[in-house]
Amino acid sequence: MVRRRHHEEGEVDLAALVDVLANMLFFLLATVTFLQLKTLNAAVPALSTGEVSTGKAVDVSVELRRSGFILKASGEPADKNVVFTPVDERVPRNQDGSLDTATLSKKLWEIKKVAPEVKNIMIFPEQGILFDEVVRTMDATRDFPSTSDPNKRVPLFSRPVLSELIEEDEPAAAPDAPAPEAPAP
Repeated sequence: MVRRRHHEEGEVDLAALVDVLANMLFFLLATVTFLQLKTLNAAVPALSTGEVSTGKAVDVSVELRRSGFILKASGEPADKNVVFTPVDERVPRNQDGSLDTATLSKKLWEIKKVAPEVKNIMIFPEQGILFDEVVRTMDATRDFPSTSDPNKRVPLFSRPVLSELIEEDEPAAAPDAPAPEAPAP
């Protein structure tokens, strides 16, 4: 005679499974390495869509053009005993077509000596200027080599503000004049 097995339907006890998962979760949390975030203290240029005036302070701006720099400064320094004459100077490119950032830094140092409280500088790149030249201009506006100690740098303008591209209003170069080439990387 053949016996038939009788299957009983019953409930599955999940308590053991929950205990195992709880223990696994405990060990997982005990051994996990949490993400450590680090910050980099860097001044990032702000973005502007036009001229920005800081009130009665000295406003300094650099136009970065194909022909070189145009440095402008106007306003009143915080020290009323100091006489400040507005600046509107051109700094042409070097003979090899590279930017004359050393001369720009020297001229900015002259402005900084008269108005040491100014920290912002507006940078207006002309359309078609290489990003590398914009970065070198920002570097030239941030600090200046010390004349007393060549290992030290004197801070200039710690908050560069990168503005929108300026319209081209300089006369075009003669067709037979060679255009300045970008330096090789």
